Amino acid sequence: MFVTLPAMAIVLQPSLPSQDPLDETNTMASEKAPLFEPQRIRATTPPRSRFDERFGSLYLVLVGVLGTIAVSQISTSAWFSASPPVEVRIPEYFAWEKATAKPHLDYHQCFDSFQCARLDLPMDYWNGTTDARISLAVIRKPAVVPVTDPRYGGAILLNPGGPGGSGVGLLLGAAEPIRAVVDAEGKDGKFFDLISFDPRGVGVSTPSPHCFRDPGYQESFNLRVVEEGWFESSNAAEGRLWSMSAAKGMNCDFEPKDGSEDIKKYVTTISAARDMLEIVEAHGQWREAEALRLLRIQNNMKPKRSIVVPEDIKHKAGKEKLQYWGYSYGSYLGGTFAAAFPDRVERLIVDGVVNYVNYAHALWSDNLIDTEKTMASFYYHCARVGYPTCALAKKEGKTLPEDVENRVAGLLKKLYHNPLPVPGPEGNADVITYSNIRTIIFSILYSPLQFPAMAKLLAMVDEKSEDLQAPLIGSNYCTGNAAARLGNDAQLAIACGDGDDQTSLNRTGFRDFVKKMEAVSPTSGSIWSTLRMQCAHYRTRAVHRFTGPWGGNTSHPLLFIGNTADPVTPGLYARQMARGYKGAVTLMQNSPGHCSISVFSSCTMGYVRQYFQTGELPPVNTTCEVDVQPFGNDDAEIMSAELRAKSKAHAQIADAVLEHGTGFVSAMPHADIRNMLLGV
Repeated sequence: MFVTLPAMAIVLQPSLPSQDPLDETNTMASEKAPLFEPQRIRATTPPRSRFDERFGSLYLVLVGVLGTIAVSQISTSAWFSASPPVEVRIPEYFAWEKATAKPHLDYHQCFDSFQCARLDLPMDYWNGTTDARISLAVIRKPAVVPVTDPRYGGAILLNPGGPGGSGVGLLLGAAEPIRAVVDAEGKDGKFFDLISFDPRGVGVSTPSPHCFRDPGYQESFNLRVVEEGWFESSNAAEGRLWSMSAAKGMNCDFEPKDGSEDIKKYVTTISAARDMLEIVEAHGQWREAEALRLLRIQNNMKPKRSIVVPEDIKHKAGKEKLQYWGYSYGSYLGGTFAAAFPDRVERLIVDGVVNYVNYAHALWSDNLIDTEKTMASFYYHCARVGYPTCALAKKEGKTLPEDVENRVAGLLKKLYHNPLPVPGPEGNADVITYSNIRTIIFSILYSPLQFPAMAKLLAMVDEKSEDLQAPLIGSNYCTGNAAARLGNDAQLAIACGDGDDQTSLNRTGFRDFVKKMEAVSPTSGSIWSTLRMQCAHYRTRAVHRFTGPWGGNTSHPLLFIGNTADPVTPGLYARQMARGYKGAVTLMQNSPGHCSISVFSSCTMGYVRQYFQTGELPPVNTTCEVDVQPFGNDDAEIMSAELRAKSKAHAQIADAVLEHGTGFVSAMPHADIRNMLLGV
C-alpha cells in the first residue's frame, strides 16, 4: 500500500531558509551552494547527437519545407505550462568519459543547469556469470525546491522508449516542459527532481554493444541497406535485405576482441529495471547526504554529528520506491519493473503501451492494428481544413478524404518507377524515391502535429517543386567521426534479447509474415516486418530475460495511458496490460499519434499531474479529448494565447521522445531520412 510522506515539515520548518525558493524575489535559490562542490568537466569536441549516432542513409534537405516544419520545432517535445514555453538553450559540452563511475551518485555540474553522474553497477545481478561492471550515465534536473523543503516530492525517472533510447537526450530536450506538467501549478504541492539515464549498452553508458568492429565499414554497410528500400521497392529487394540481415547477424556473433565480457548478453529489460532500482536507492542515499549538507549550512556549519536529518528524508535502504514515466518501449520497462518489484512502486505511468506478451515473443505482429486509423486521420483532417492549410487538398472545390488518399497513392505510384531527381547546392543533386516517401509517411504518423509539413512535402514532390533540394550524404560520412555512430546495435541486443529465439524463421516463413503484416497495415506492414527479420538472424542470447507474468499487487496502483489511434502501440493494449496489475487504471486519449504527448490535451496532462501530486487515479473508463487538432482547430475554435503557449511547449516533449526514443521507429533503416527532413 502506498505510504504518503509524513509531516516532516513540522520538524524541518525552523531550519528552512527564510525565503521561499519559488518566490520571484528570493535570491537564495540562485546563490545556493552547488551539489558536492561539483567539478566542471567539458569535452574538447561536441558530443554527437542521436541524429549523428544513427546509421547511414540518404539525407534529404528539403529546403522549401523547413519553414512549415519549424512551427513544431522550437526545441523538442514536452508538456504544457501555463507560462510561455521554455526555450531550450544549446547545452554546454560534458566529457562523460572523464567522469568516474562510482557506487553512489557523485554529481557534477553539466549542460548548464543539469547534474551528471556515472553509476557503477554489476553487469550480472543474479547468476554471477561475470564480475564485469557497467557505467550507467545518469542525468538530473534539480527540483526548484531543496530536499529539506516539505514540498520536495522526490525524483521522477523518465524513459523515452526505443529500445535503445537515450534518457540523457530526453531530459536535455524536455526537462522544463515535463517539469511544468508534474510540478504543482502554484507554490503549494510537490516539486520533483527529474532523473533519466542512458540504459545499459545505450548512448554514453558503457560498455557499448558492437556488431561491427570497423565503424567505417558499418556506415557503408548500413547505407547499402537503406539504398535497397522497402521489400516491395523492387523484385530483388526482399532477397537482398534478407541476406544483408543475415550478414549483420554474423557480425553480431563476434565477441569483443579484447576478451572482455560481451555486453550484448546483459542489456535486456529486466537488467535495466534492476538498474532503475539501484538508481532509486542511490538517490535515497544522495537525498540524505544533501539534506545533511543543507542543514549544516543552515545551522552555521555545526559538526555532522550534531545535525539530525529527519526520518522522512533519510535513505530507506532496501525500501526506496520508484516514481516513473515511460513512453513506448518505456511502457515495457515500466511494466517489467512493476511485475518484478511490485512493492517498490510509488508512482508509475506507462504511456503508449506495448503488448508485453507479444513483445516478449519477439513477434512484432500486433503493433499495427490502429495504423490505418492514424493514416485515415491524416486524410480526414487534410480534407477538413482544405487548401491552402493542407497543401494536398484541392485548390478549388470541396476536398474529400478519399481525394487526399488518391493523390498520395498516385504520387507513390509515380515514384515507384520514376524517382524524382532534385538539384542540390554545389552540384550535390539526388533523387527522392518511393521508399523515401513511404518511410516519411509512416514516421510522421507518430506526430500528427507535423501532418502539415508532410502534406507540404508530398505536394512539393508531386508538383516537382523547384524549391526541393537534396544533397547526398557527403560531409556527414567524411568528418572522421564515424566511430561515434553506433547504429542500432543496442536496439537489436535489447529487443532480440528480450524475445524468444527467432532464428528458426526461414525466408519462406518470413515472406508469409510480411504478407500478413501488409494485410493489417498497407501503410506500414512492410517496413515494420524488418524488426522481426533482424531478430531472425540475431543469435546472441541474453543471459537473463523476463518472461512474465506481467502483473501484481503493486504498492501503489499504476496509470496506463493509450491513444485511440496510435500507429504502433494500439490503445487496446493499455487496457489489456492494465488488467494484470491490481488497482491499475487506463486513461484513453482520443487522438491519433504515438503516446499521449503526440497531441496536446489539458485533460490528459491534468490527470498526469494529479497522479504524481496526490496518487489519485482518473475515474475508470475516462477518455480525454485533445485541445489541438492536426492541421489546426476549426475557425470557430480560436486558440487563446495561453493554449498556443501550452501546445507549443507540449510539442517539445513529443519531439524529444521522437528524437531520443522514437518509439521503435529508429530501429528501422530509413529513420534518418525523416529526421533530416524535420531537422530532428
